[in-house]
Amino acid sequence: MCPSRMSPVPASSHLRLIPIILAQAIGLACGIASVRLNSHLVPPAMLGLYGLFLTFTPLGMWLLYVGLLKYVARHWAASPDRAGLRHEVMAVGLRRLPWLALLTGGAAAAMTGLSFVDRFIVWLVLFVSAALLTLTAFTQVALQAERAHWRDCFVGATASLTRSFAPPLLYAATGGISAALWVGFSAHALLAALVGAWALRASFSMQPVSPIITPTARQVYEGPLFMALAVANLMLLGINRWLVAFFFGEKEAGYFTLAGGAVMIMTSMLAGVLMQYLQPGLFALGDGSSGSRPVLARRFDQIALFYTAAGLAGLIALNFLAPWLVGPLISPVYRDSIGWFFPAGCFGLALSLGGFYHTMLLAGRRERACGPVDLTTAAILAAGCLFSASGGLVWLARWLTISPLIPWLVTRSLSRYYFFKPATDHVLTNDP
Repeated sequence: MCPSRMSPVPASSHLRLIPIILAQAIGLACGIASVRLNSHLVPPAMLGLYGLFLTFTPLGMWLLYVGLLKYVARHWAASPDRAGLRHEVMAVGLRRLPWLALLTGGAAAAMTGLSFVDRFIVWLVLFVSAALLTLTAFTQVALQAERAHWRDCFVGATASLTRSFAPPLLYAATGGISAALWVGFSAHALLAALVGAWALRASFSMQPVSPIITPTARQVYEGPLFMALAVANLMLLGINRWLVAFFFGEKEAGYFTLAGGAVMIMTSMLAGVLMQYLQPGLFALGDGSSGSRPVLARRFDQIALFYTAAGLAGLIALNFLAPWLVGPLISPVYRDSIGWFFPAGCFGLALSLGGFYHTMLLAGRRERACGPVDLTTAAILAAGCLFSASGGLVWLARWLTISPLIPWLVTRSLSRYYFFKPATDHVLTNDP
């Protein structure tokens, strides 16, 4: 249990790492437990279908509202009127709910092999869950920006526990009813949102002083730029599950879903620790003088290098231990999933590496430059996945394994070009 009422520690203290690492450790433990539960309670074909469902659950926070969430992450800490910022963001969020209903309806229609009743349940669960997950994401980025890490730890731990245990346990308790997986996920989304709203209750109880989001910020953060980038990011997160299902069948997709879920926990956990601990200071450095830009770029290179080395070391260790996990942790039915551990983990590293340089552009107020950088990276990674999958399982695994080279060779070079480019239309000149 994370003590949410603990007084905040000084911003410069390394004690801030304790709740950050604790939250990630709880997420890791829950992820390991979910691997065992899913592999023993859910058959591969059903898990493959559930994995496809999960690719649609972030439609709200990673698509419709992604720009607003990035604005909160970038400006919450320095805002003189956090209640006003919250009011503006929530108002925009409510106006976009009809669009979220349409998007989740299309997603439910894309789910094959479901009856009409199951398809309706999937749509309802997707819509409600996507909205609730967005609210949770808003509370967490705000808590992280103001360095309220103990409260954020409590929210994250609740989300990890409910996400990992509610769907498979409800599925088993109902005797294998497919709708139980979707309903279990909606219960997770509801509990996480309630705890997040409680953790940020001080802001919700305050009245706004004045409008916060300036016209320039509204144009960029609310405009199509971050939505387009979110589409590309969502595509990358789910593309391999869909490609494996299309080329090699739902059973192989189940193996890939189990492996991808296991290794993504590790890669995202490390990235999450680094960003939660370092991001507020990096944004503050980006708000400094122009002479701080080389220092900021060097900091991000150091973070990316450390992340790559640590992530690869962890994946190598996991790949070595994987055969011994079959039985104690992974059901023998999913034995073939361990071959995906290292390739899927390397692709997770590639995605997180690109995210670091995306954050560098935000810190340096080069928001519009995220477009050419992220879309170029996404196009190369997606094209590689598509062409390699068409060549067979071995070629797809090879491409995923070498995918971390793309952010180092392409993303970093493009990011630094725009980062050091003289300030023109890539900068929000009248941001607060």
